[in-house]
Amino acid sequence: MKELFFGIIFCTLSLSAAAEVLIPTGAKADHVHWQVIGQQSDDFEGRQLDNSIWENAPKNLNVGAWTFSQSNTFIEGGKLNIMTTQDTHTRIFQDSCWDGVPGGSPRAVQRTFFYRSGAVRSAAEGVYGFYEARIKGVGVFPGLSPAFWLYSDNHPYPDRNNPRAQYVDYSEIDIVELQQADWRSPTDFDDINDMDHNLHARVEENGKIIWKRPKQDRAAQALHYEAPFDPSRGFHTYAVENRPDRIFWYVDGKLIGSKPNKWWHRPMHLIFSMGLRRHLVSYNSPCQRADPNPNNVISEGFPQDATMQIEYVKTWKALPSIWLDNPAQYTAPVHTGNTIGVTVGYHGGSDSYVIADKFDGITVNLVEKNARGFVRMVASANDLSVARNINKRYGGKTTIRLDISRVSPSRTLPAGHFYAIAPAFRASTGTDVFTRSDIGPIRIGNP
Repeated sequence: MKELFFGIIFCTLSLSAAAEVLIPTGAKADHVHWQVIGQQSDDFEGRQLDNSIWENAPKNLNVGAWTFSQSNTFIEGGKLNIMTTQDTHTRIFQDSCWDGVPGGSPRAVQRTFFYRSGAVRSAAEGVYGFYEARIKGVGVFPGLSPAFWLYSDNHPYPDRNNPRAQYVDYSEIDIVELQQADWRSPTDFDDINDMDHNLHARVEENGKIIWKRPKQDRAAQALHYEAPFDPSRGFHTYAVENRPDRIFWYVDGKLIGSKPNKWWHRPMHLIFSMGLRRHLVSYNSPCQRADPNPNNVISEGFPQDATMQIEYVKTWKALPSIWLDNPAQYTAPVHTGNTIGVTVGYHGGSDSYVIADKFDGITVNLVEKNARGFVRMVASANDLSVARNINKRYGGKTTIRLDISRVSPSRTLPAGHFYAIAPAFRASTGTDVFTRSDIGPIRIGNP
């Protein structure tokens, strides 16, 4: 019985360890070093929403087509639940298009709404990093859109009066908007497995604040993905990495697209929400917004089929990192000839980048070592363009060729000595960055 008891404990601990999400889905443990940001991460294991992390139904989400209510968000079974309910009600709405002209001074009006939904946002803000959540969509389709996104507030931002930079009044990164039932064209109607990963911004141009929307500039701001699954039938991971140079989107660990990062550098809250979409709302063209739709109020499926679930959300910062994609290819064969081509992967870090100092960008060294450690430098080569080119310094790959024409064969080394490859760079934080372990032994010359 004692053996069975301890066996049960061991299995339970093993399952718990397996469930812990340590690095982003699809990432390799020996590549980028990741650091969890606890203020924007949650496994939802408590009985109630953690108020030190989350704000439930933030009051400044002034939505004009439904109402965000705190009671529509709850923790149950280790999952965050956000449900939409059919509930005809009235409330005060701050209407900035009360006269049919958008963008004016808001006026408080009494408005009738037909649905309540939920939204929670992180109290903490973040900019660059990797944001991932495991989410299950909803059975009601079309009409509802479970969403996981980042957005800024607290206007005006400190760079408001910086004449050297274009002022960005608002930044939004849609990590995923599920089941929107949107359309690409009048004849292309989105199915349940179509999802959107878009960018929105408000910027200043010619003295005016204007919206930059994805449908206005699809190449720069719109990313549409046809998933090979129905998001309402199971949990899947949705993620984005926001880097100073580019934004990358992932579904179940697969990179599905990226865009240059032009306007998405403001501190942003992380938010989960469920919004209403066409069929349940009516588009008000003069005001450029969605309004309540009194002509199509349905209650079937609410809330049992209108509840999105989130198993976890994790936010990581990338630390400056360097690695070789396939180190075994350098240690297995005997290297002959004049050069070795070494392909290096690197990440400058979420809040830093590769600089030219000390290592002249990225350097690959071939060193002689023994049991005590470093003996001498044998060969070295570098790629300075990684530091000099703004499009390279934040992350990527480079192939550097080492000249081994004057390197003595491995068989001539003293007993216990061997060659190893040691790539390195210096980050803008002043940190010297190396692989987690040297790559070796490297066999040079004839067997």
